[in-house]
Amino acid sequence: MKKLNPGKVLLILLVLSTVLFGTGVTASLDKSQIYRGDSATLTITAEGNDVTFPVIAKIGDAPVLGTANAQNTTIINGKMSQSKSRSYSFAPQKSTQIPSFNVTVDGKVYKTQPLKIEVVKPTASKAGAPYMLQMQLDKHRVKVGESLRLDLKFKQKRGTKADKIEITPPKLENFWVKEIKGSRESLEGDYVVHTYSYLLFPQKAGDYTIPSVTANIGTRVKRRNRLGGAFDDPFFDDPFFNSFVSSIKWQKLFSNEEKLHVDPLPDHLEVFGHFTIKADVDKHAVSAGKPVNLTITIEGEGNVDDIKKFDLDIPDAVVYADEPKIETGLRNGKYVGTFRQKIAIVADHDYTIPPVTFTYFDKVAQKKVTIKTDPISVKVKGGAKGAVSAPKMVASKALTKEIEEASKGPEVSKNVAQSAPAGGISPWLYLLAGLLLGAVATYAALMIRPKGAQKAPAPVTKLIRKAKSDKELYNLLLPYAKEGPFMEEVLHKLEENLYKGAHHKIDRNEIVDFFEEVVEGD
Repeated sequence: MKKLNPGKVLLILLVLSTVLFGTGVTASLDKSQIYRGDSATLTITAEGNDVTFPVIAKIGDAPVLGTANAQNTTIINGKMSQSKSRSYSFAPQKSTQIPSFNVTVDGKVYKTQPLKIEVVKPTASKAGAPYMLQMQLDKHRVKVGESLRLDLKFKQKRGTKADKIEITPPKLENFWVKEIKGSRESLEGDYVVHTYSYLLFPQKAGDYTIPSVTANIGTRVKRRNRLGGAFDDPFFDDPFFNSFVSSIKWQKLFSNEEKLHVDPLPDHLEVFGHFTIKADVDKHAVSAGKPVNLTITIEGEGNVDDIKKFDLDIPDAVVYADEPKIETGLRNGKYVGTFRQKIAIVADHDYTIPPVTFTYFDKVAQKKVTIKTDPISVKVKGGAKGAVSAPKMVASKALTKEIEEASKGPEVSKNVAQSAPAGGISPWLYLLAGLLLGAVATYAALMIRPKGAQKAPAPVTKLIRKAKSDKELYNLLLPYAKEGPFMEEVLHKLEENLYKGAHHKIDRNEIVDFFEEVVEGD
């Protein structure tokens, strides 16, 4: 058997290598090992005039986060060469084998060499190190919606110096995270401790691992200068001068992980805490067509931010519910807040606002609790007789129900006629009652609209023009909330002016035109 010449074997391998990967086409990584959560950059470089780089959407399981192009031209001994490169950034969550990619250079197809990037698990800082980062939870078992405190402690040994400290706040799925502003400074043995705190509100039951948090520690290092020891004089040992003759050297620091178990709340409840509720009205007697303003207030400790907007349903009444306002803060280390919602009600009859009910999981009683307000009676002067009780109102998960249409005169009259007792009454009495009702309706129409006119009554338009404030105009227009998109928009702007500090300009001429053409022109 004939032996192959080693030189020929080497030549064959070199040719195969050129065919597979191509001379002048390379692939490289800016780092071969990263921590989970960090990003890396793959760069493909090719030498040639016409280069077509691959379109890469994913590298392994990690999507490409962005690309960048670069070009470099060199001339050696009068010969010009050109290299082009494209970089792909990605953030793999696990160690990844990067495959070969096709690159077309001056009409020929080449392949890059395969690469590998390793993703390693962060290691928490050890006791006695110059810098330490520790994570602590005040509880390791809570219920959905129950708050717990997460403390990040950055420990710096006395005598060490850190020019910059960048701590990445925790990023958690299924948790609502609220930062407690400011940091606390204390001493623990040989360490100066800076504590950064967060409140966590779990939104879903289960077992969780709170992942390691990262801190970047920057230390200023002097650059070697070309002016000898001129800048070594103590006079220049000042932060201002150091910023020109130094650079920042970064060190990455990791905290420990923490385990947490979250129990579900019964009956799919979402709010946990301890609360009180009350409902107030600005008046108990009102003229027909004028609004009564109801205020619902819930106060206490817990995830008050998750309380949903209330809806109110009163038959034959116009109901306009504002968006709730929520104020929160810390009191003695506990998360407390106030939920406040205003609801305006307009009716032409006496009515009763039923108890407002709110159900949550009480942290004191450790069970499902329902709290409610007392019913509130409202007397309407100049309207229909008799109080009408509304159906029970409960906390709603919807945003806003459509405002109920105001009762209309002819419909009320029709209902009264239909509900009259029939036994033993002559048909002539029905005819007489109908004639009387018709006369009353005709008289009411004449009082509201001048003869021969098709426009809105003068008193209404005059009241619109004479309204001295947005509040007065708002109360005047509220009974017409269901008269179409234009009126809804006007009321919405007035509401924002009154309750949200907005400064919308209200064109009263447009409102008057609307009344003349639409409301009374039907």
